[in-house]
Amino acid sequence: MSDKRDVTLKVVGDRTIHCGGCENTIKVSISRIPGVEQVQADRNSQLIRFEIPTGEAELALVKAELETIGYEVELA
Repeated sequence: MSDKRDVTLKVVGDRTIHCGGCENTIKVSISRIPGVEQVQADRNSQLIRFEIPTGEAELALVKAELETIGYEVELA
């Protein structure tokens, strides 16, 4: 059973999504996490949206990856 849930995170730290390169870096980085799909990063809204299967691909893992590449996030 692969129920998916949509997750939206907002970038809240000093480093913001300020260009297409930032958007692409975020997409590539968290898309590598097993189970993460449909990644969108928006520099205008500072939101990162993606799908994860319920019970898999822990949200904490996504947050940790974003922190590794320099983005502080919280649930939107």
